[in-house]
Amino acid sequence: MESMLQQRDTPPKKSCAFTSGHMIRFSSDSATHDPSSFPHEASSSSPRPGLVTSSRSRHLVQTSGFTECQQVPFVPGHNLAGEGFDVVKMQTSGASVVDVKNYMVGGVQGNCTVCFNHLLNQTQKLPVSVLDWRIKNPLCSQVHCRRSLSSKIFMSSQSMMKDTSSSLGVSWKVGLGIKGVAGFAVGGSHSTSSRFAESRSRKDKFSFTTHDFKCKYYTFRLHSRPPLSKEFEVSLKNLPSTYDHRNTPAFQQFIAVYGTHFIRRVHLGGHVHSITAIRTCEAAMSKLSVHAVSNCLSVEASGTIKGVTLEASTKFCREKSKSLKTGATFSQAFSDRTTAVLGGDGDVGDILFSTDGDAGYKKWLSSLRRVPGVVSYQISPLHMLVSDNEILKSSLREAISHYIRGSAKPLSCPASCRVGNHNNECACQCKGHRMVDSNCCPAETGVARLNVTVVGAQGLWGDDFTKTDGYVKVLYGQQGATTPVIWNNNFPQWNYLVRFQTVNLQHRVPVVLEVWDRDSVWDDDLLGKFTLIPAVGLNVEKMFKLKHGSLFVKVSAVCAPSLQGSLCEQYAASPSYEGAEQEVRWG
Repeated sequence: MESMLQQRDTPPKKSCAFTSGHMIRFSSDSATHDPSSFPHEASSSSPRPGLVTSSRSRHLVQTSGFTECQQVPFVPGHNLAGEGFDVVKMQTSGASVVDVKNYMVGGVQGNCTVCFNHLLNQTQKLPVSVLDWRIKNPLCSQVHCRRSLSSKIFMSSQSMMKDTSSSLGVSWKVGLGIKGVAGFAVGGSHSTSSRFAESRSRKDKFSFTTHDFKCKYYTFRLHSRPPLSKEFEVSLKNLPSTYDHRNTPAFQQFIAVYGTHFIRRVHLGGHVHSITAIRTCEAAMSKLSVHAVSNCLSVEASGTIKGVTLEASTKFCREKSKSLKTGATFSQAFSDRTTAVLGGDGDVGDILFSTDGDAGYKKWLSSLRRVPGVVSYQISPLHMLVSDNEILKSSLREAISHYIRGSAKPLSCPASCRVGNHNNECACQCKGHRMVDSNCCPAETGVARLNVTVVGAQGLWGDDFTKTDGYVKVLYGQQGATTPVIWNNNFPQWNYLVRFQTVNLQHRVPVVLEVWDRDSVWDDDLLGKFTLIPAVGLNVEKMFKLKHGSLFVKVSAVCAPSLQGSLCEQYAASPSYEGAEQEVRWG
């Protein structure tokens, strides 16, 4: 499930992209670039002398000489394109593969391209490798980023890993020839979000909700044939030409440093990605669904991001918060969270769910124009940067493909469910009824399954002249059952199982046992009556003394998943799948 809240500070208008020597107008969202045409994509040539002005004289792109080029700073985030990227880990490598430091064409006698950044009221320069740098609404007197808050819900770690893998699209695979990975997560299989979800799912039945806040200011792309960084060029030259078992370590080290791909187009600004782990059954026993928790977290986050109003949702969450600990917010009650913040100054912590109000958010937001991070990107494989050695290009392509395939994880469900059956998200689900919901969670503490087996009796005496025609009544609240009559036997063996199904042990309803001798039905003789308060145990043997003889029964009471204690009164971690430790199986 995905929901979206969006805030626009100003109506969307056309924004301008400035290239060397000419000006191109774009719509507010740039078109998708087809990576299959990457080596041949259209691009401007190196900057050429000339001046281009917009409708306001201070908004201009021009070529400048060496002295001015040295004095002005780079555009914000100029080094974020051309960085290495590991699709397995879904993170940048930290190593530059494209030269984003050189800004002069023709040396000291040449020139560079400078642009006026209206957001910072400053003239700034572009690296030679960068094209189509632009800002949102550069002609407006007040420019604000387009802010959006979105959320998703995942009922299992498998569904989160699948979403992470699919979020890359398919363009990153172009040119790699990756085959035989149907049913596997390849991109993002070892990402932070996947590892976080997997680690939680080994401990308990978890669901997950993500919240993403994005704020976009700038965008640009690289030349189709960008100049390489010196370090990357040297590393390429030091690679063996062929990829085989002897040379595998060299290629592995190369990938460890640079990753598998490089970023060729970026949208810059700020991005907060938050993943909250929700103990599904603990929430259910507080009368909260995963969807309610996710929605109310969105409401709390939107309270930080000014301008997003959800009055109806706020009222709903205020009512639901009565299920939480006194005074707790949803973000405090559900605080098992990992957050990644891209862009901005310093360590800002949990921006969306901060206990310090919106001060941290405002400070971070105001710094994004100066220190943007990557909000979205397009990537291409590293081997496409090898232009003068077809053998090495093929070898690097093979090494990258081998690394990605070797890191793939199956998207199939990991094991059979302890309770219920898999749905299409690999979440274990039950048919659901009054005390156990469709997520196989108890509706409250105390929930258990209760079975009573009437084993037999010995030494009965029901008649003076004949042996006993015995039977037993078993009662629990409004439920009851009666064993068959065993005729003319003072030592009957019934082995009769009575299933009371789902009960609540905390209600301390007694099991009532009555031993009878059949005469004429209407005048049967009661030989003895006993009661017991059921508690957790498996086939616990009980003996009850009659005036003549004894009755033997076995009682089984098994807590519903996520419960423990003698009356199933305590919450207990209960992983969904077989293989984790659990004292007894439900059912």
